[in-house]
Amino acid sequence: MQTKYYYWLFKDVIQENDRKKIKRFASKSGYKEGALKDYNSKGELNNKIRNSNISFSSDQYFYDLLCPFIHDANKNAGWKYDVDWFEAVQIAEYKKDQHYSWHTDGGSDHFGAYTDEGNFKGKVRKLSLVSCISDGFDGGELEFSVPDKEKSMILRPELEIGDVIVFPSFVCHRSAPITKGIKYSVSMWCLGLPFR
Repeated sequence: MQTKYYYWLFKDVIQENDRKKIKRFASKSGYKEGALKDYNSKGELNNKIRNSNISFSSDQYFYDLLCPFIHDANKNAGWKYDVDWFEAVQIAEYKKDQHYSWHTDGGSDHFGAYTDEGNFKGKVRKLSLVSCISDGFDGGELEFSVPDKEKSMILRPELEIGDVIVFPSFVCHRSAPITKGIKYSVSMWCLGLPFR
């Protein structure tokens, strides 16, 4: 699908006290390896596509903080996608050489729908949110690969500490490798029925 806006950026909207609180949530619940659930012949997790440490939370605090950005972006970017549910929020930690290679956050058609029981069933990821909650690192840029006539174009929005970016979940993106320091980010996915 094509869209006029491939992302919507909010500058300096997550304040320091919230950034600290988010990191405390993650520390309290603990981080686990964020590699894909794809094991190699030695039984090891595949970290060539994704290599990070992640923690999840469904605390209402996160939804109160982040949902307004999803709703504002959905309206202001002209997407106006029908959305009605959110997954657990992910806090990610990227250390030197860690990354998340090119990927989409999910299929938006009926083949990409969750088959689980409960509130996810029959829904797809429609909008994704990422917030940078740290500074003092090099690398780790959020990049988008979008169609441009007969080839792809790479977009590199300037995502700084406290910024929030929202984009359609079908847009291909990556978190480039960290070359120095540690990057912390928050991600959230907004669900709805598949596009028709």
